[in-house]
Amino acid sequence: MESVTVVLEKSKRSINIECPTTISSEHSLSQIQQFPPLRTWLQSLDQQSSIGVSKLCIQSVDAFKSGNIGFIKFITDAHIGGKNIPGIVFLRGGSIAVLLILRTQVKPRVASHLDSDYCVMVEQPRVAVPDFALQELPAGMLDNGVGVTTAVREILEETGIRIEAGDLVDLGAAYPSPGACDESVGLYACEKQVTGEELGRVKDRLGGLSDELITVRLVRVCDLWRQTSDMKALAALYLWDRQMG
Repeated sequence: MESVTVVLEKSKRSINIECPTTISSEHSLSQIQQFPPLRTWLQSLDQQSSIGVSKLCIQSVDAFKSGNIGFIKFITDAHIGGKNIPGIVFLRGGSIAVLLILRTQVKPRVASHLDSDYCVMVEQPRVAVPDFALQELPAGMLDNGVGVTTAVREILEETGIRIEAGDLVDLGAAYPSPGACDESVGLYACEKQVTGEELGRVKDRLGGLSDELITVRLVRVCDLWRQTSDMKALAALYLWDRQMG
C-alpha cells in the first residue's frame, strides 16, 4: 500500500490518499492526484465544512486506450457530526448532452407535446443497463470543462450534423446519480433548419467512432417522452418546455 497526504487549500484539512501497489504499479499516485475529476472533487469537498473526510482509499483505476485515466473508484471514511455516511465514490467527471431539434419549416415554437418536428437520438449498446439498443441524446465527456466545445464536437462525431456554439441554448445541469457518482450533465438544446433531403440523410446513419456502434435515430419531439428512458433526454425536454415560460 502506498499513500500520500494532501492538504485542502481553504480549510487546511489533511486527507490521506491510500492506493494498493497493484494499482499504483500501473497508475502512479502522482498521476491519480492529477486526474481532473479528483482535483475537482477535492476542491468541492474543501467548500463543505460539514462533511469530514480524513482518508480516501483507491479501489480501482480504469484508463482509456490513450493511457489517460478515465474512471476512479474509491471509498472514504466520510462522516457528519461524528456519524458515518456512505462514502463510496465513482469519479468520471462532467459530461454534456444535446437536445437537437431538426426543423424543415420556420414556424412558431410550441410546447413539446405539440411539436411534430424531429429530435436526433443515438442508439447504442449500453452494457451497464444492459440495453443493446438504448436511444439517448447525443452526449460526451467534457473537454477541460468546456461544455459548448464538447457539444459541437459530439454532435458532429455522432450524427454528422454541424452546429455552431452560438446555436446552443444552455438548459442547466443535473446530477443523474449523486448517491455514488460525481458526474454532472450539462444539458443543451439546439434548433437547426434542414431540408427534407438533409433530414433523410440523417435517419439511420451510422455515427460515432469506429468502436462505438452508434446508429442515428429520428424521434418526433412529441413522442420523445414515451420513446426513451434516457434521463438526459427527459430532463432536457422538461427544461426546454420550461424555457417557454
